[in-house]
Amino acid sequence: MIITKKFMPRRTFLRGAGASLALPFLDAMIPALAASTTAANPPLKMGFIYLPVGRIMDNWTPKIEGSGFEITPTLEPLAAFREQMLIVSGLDVKAADLLPGERGGPHARPCASFLTGAHPFSDHVGISFDQLAAKHIGRDTPLASMELGIDPPEWAGQGAGDYSGFYTSTISWRSRTTPLPIQNNPRKVFERLFGDTDTLDPEAMRRRIARKSSVLDSVAERVNKMKASVSPEDQYKLDEYLEAVREIERGIQVAESRQASGISTAADKDITRPAGIPSDYAEHGRLMFDMMYLAYQTNMTRVVAFMLGHEGTNRNYTELGANDGHHSLSHHKGDTTAIEHLKKVDHYQSELLAYFFNRMQATKEIDGTSLLDNSVFVVGSGLSDANNHVHNDVPMLLIGGAQGRIRGGRHVRYPGEPLSNLHMTVMEMFDVPTDEYFENETADATGTLPGIT
Repeated sequence: MIITKKFMPRRTFLRGAGASLALPFLDAMIPALAASTTAANPPLKMGFIYLPVGRIMDNWTPKIEGSGFEITPTLEPLAAFREQMLIVSGLDVKAADLLPGERGGPHARPCASFLTGAHPFSDHVGISFDQLAAKHIGRDTPLASMELGIDPPEWAGQGAGDYSGFYTSTISWRSRTTPLPIQNNPRKVFERLFGDTDTLDPEAMRRRIARKSSVLDSVAERVNKMKASVSPEDQYKLDEYLEAVREIERGIQVAESRQASGISTAADKDITRPAGIPSDYAEHGRLMFDMMYLAYQTNMTRVVAFMLGHEGTNRNYTELGANDGHHSLSHHKGDTTAIEHLKKVDHYQSELLAYFFNRMQATKEIDGTSLLDNSVFVVGSGLSDANNHVHNDVPMLLIGGAQGRIRGGRHVRYPGEPLSNLHMTVMEMFDVPTDEYFENETADATGTLPGIT
């Protein structure tokens, strides 16, 4: 049999003046022989999403274990993903325990230990699990990993006790002494994904932003040529993807226009943010999740860590009727009004998660499965009860099909197990070696969790 079908390399980019646009999976990227037998396998993706300042646990944790669990009020926005959701209870951030002679850091220690599984000291902690994965699977993508967030770096403050602000403003550590700062400006993330690395001169980039031109404008001719040579199904995928890119650009430009014209929400009256960052928390969160979604869709990276807020953040949620900051509310001392405000914040952030997972579920890969089917997201916090700074039995869940590696639709409980064992289980799904993690003398993992896969 002679097969003459030409195919497009998986990592195809459309390059234009000041732009480099990665493409999603297309049928034309399946090698001719493979297309005659079976579809190519989409890559498996992972993400870690951090929820700041704990949760109101009675509203998060189902009372029933197993497949008959009830959808709790905080998880209600995620009800559509019940069968792809695994709620994991009973895990402790053991490495965050205060050691003799240490001072303070009730938010810094759990946050720093959340993804490193190592005890933080004043000058080091440990490599984080996302960076272990990035070293292993990041070699196959233009970006080994991405670190995103919503709070700005300057909100990290001066830390507490023996710990600097880095311990609460990032969950990603490239090495024991190298924290990876998060990026919270969607404009900068967009340009990291789509800016042409050959022409990223700051002045040229400023001129392009000033013209409000689309990254698509510079590759329009190449897009049209490509569409003429691919199948109708691929033409539809291209149109869908390019429209998503353009919509994100519009959102960023609208946010910048509002900032430039002085338009602000009530939540932002006392806060000055740089151009490109929406004043509204939900709008900002959706834009950042859009960036995360596009990074996965184009296979620019397969590893993302996203913080919905710094640990100990005192962001105001006046749009929810809460006049006190998040951290201040968390020390409610049993005050029912403060607790009700916290429940609203928890639900608000679950709605943002649902927005992102809906986008992942709605987007099909080359074999007909969804982006969410081919992903696993670890969602949770380093604290459970922030009122008392408790870092035991922390709120955790897995969402995504992980290509059949996870049996969802359940609530499972592992009393007293270290949270790191959950991360170890995810690393095993990706065949990520963990030797470097165990080189840390304070590593608290003891193995993988049974019954997850």
